Amino acid sequence: MSKKNWVFIFLPILVLTVIASLVSLLTSDFYFRDSATMAVKSHYLDLINISIVVPIGVLMFVLAIRKSHWAKLFILGIMGHLAYEFGFNALSLYFNELFLVYVAVFGLSIFGIILGYGDVQQSGDYLKNPIKMRLSGIYLMLFSVVPFIAWLIEIFSTERGSVPESILGMNIPVNVVHVFDMAFVLPVIIYGAVLLFRGKMSGLIISSISATFVFLTCISMLSMELGLQYQNMHFDEGQLYSMYLLTPLGIFPLITLFRAVSKISPEIE
Repeated sequence: MSKKNWVFIFLPILVLTVIASLVSLLTSDFYFRDSATMAVKSHYLDLINISIVVPIGVLMFVLAIRKSHWAKLFILGIMGHLAYEFGFNALSLYFNELFLVYVAVFGLSIFGIILGYGDVQQSGDYLKNPIKMRLSGIYLMLFSVVPFIAWLIEIFSTERGSVPESILGMNIPVNVVHVFDMAFVLPVIIYGAVLLFRGKMSGLIISSISATFVFLTCISMLSMELGLQYQNMHFDEGQLYSMYLLTPLGIFPLITLFRAVSKISPEIE
């Protein structure tokens, strides 16, 4: 598959996401093997996928095949979000009928990101709107650095023979989020923000993808905590209120960065 055709990988990803969401939503007690907390969180993630992620993804696919450069970046952000979510499902949920779907979405999304980034990556400098660029970079940096430090504090403060507080009640051996966040996701977002501060074109590209990932992640995290609250279950108040703040604020870097990409897209098609 050529670099220019990588976007068509997104179609089976969307189809499989719809299948996974519908099967779990239409099947009573689909997550019955998982803890109550995990079941509620997974249920609300399925709702977000079918109502928000997939419709936006379809729109971005149509725009991308019409040669919209920023839509391609948005798709890469969605792929990153789905790789994160379905990778977590494959590694943390009890085995169920959708296991191979989780693996397929995870794998296709990773390959899509690798091929897609090879198509959209750019070198050189980008110095327009430095204040807005820096503000966007600051938002992405805060989103990444704060949880990275929080995860480290939680891990180092966990007593021997115990488990981190974030996985209590979830009935899982380790928190896969710790692995994904600290090993790859947060470092990539931080790296892109640093390049954005330096006025690099690659920073604009990486940060645009990251802004999409972050915004969708904020919506998902907000929905999970609201779901727990609605079900009268224990929820993380700090995370809930921080998502109330970060989700609307995430619109700023989305608009700023993609507007910047749109202005230079004729030069990089």
